[in-house]
Amino acid sequence: MGTFEAVAMVAALGLMFAAVGAKIMMAQLITRMKTQISQVAQVQQGAMGRLKMVQSQKKIGEKNKAVLTTKKTKLAKKLSRLKKEIGEMKEEQQARRQRTEMRKVD
Repeated sequence: MGTFEAVAMVAALGLMFAAVGAKIMMAQLITRMKTQISQVAQVQQGAMGRLKMVQSQKKIGEKNKAVLTTKKTKLAKKLSRLKKEIGEMKEEQQARRQRTEMRKVD
């Protein structure tokens, strides 16, 4: 075996070891990436769960606000109606007083 063949064989052997080393490093890198991807997926699932919970709470809050707005409107209408009735009653009472005073004067 000549020196050229020996050098070529050593170089080929070195390249094979380098390829095996690169494959091992890539396998480790892929394993780490898979772990990171699974961690990110877990964080994403948690965030999505919290988002859904917050969205449902927001919808409940909006519904409660709509109900309270409706109640407020109804109560405002009732209050104005009652104030109007009280005003009418006061007018009637004042008219009665005036009539009774006119009767007393006569």
